[in-house]
Amino acid sequence: MSAESAEPYRTPAELENFMLWETVLTQLEDNLESFLEGQSLTEQAREAAADWEPPAELGPLPEALITRARLLSKAQSRAYAQLRNESRTNRKQSMLIRSVPGPTSSAVYLEVDG
Repeated sequence: MSAESAEPYRTPAELENFMLWETVLTQLEDNLESFLEGQSLTEQAREAAADWEPPAELGPLPEALITRARLLSKAQSRAYAQLRNESRTNRKQSMLIRSVPGPTSSAVYLEVDG
């Protein structure tokens, strides 16, 4: 259990919802952490997104977890921006590679003496 307290929830349903939200936030934080630590970001992101599903019985976000959820959302936004930047860099590198002429059957000479 995290630093957030489940004590303000007095009914079993409120406590169950709190615990469910804690599990969901922990899963999302773990997925984000593996994404940020992965060697192959694309593969890590694909695996994390494919394996995770929100529980169908998830109720409203408990007030005690709002700050944690907001921090997670901001961290996910930063990771998304990082992924977009890396994707943009990869596209530019691919364009550079495609701009290089391929091998030719004719001889190529380089004038070095002017």
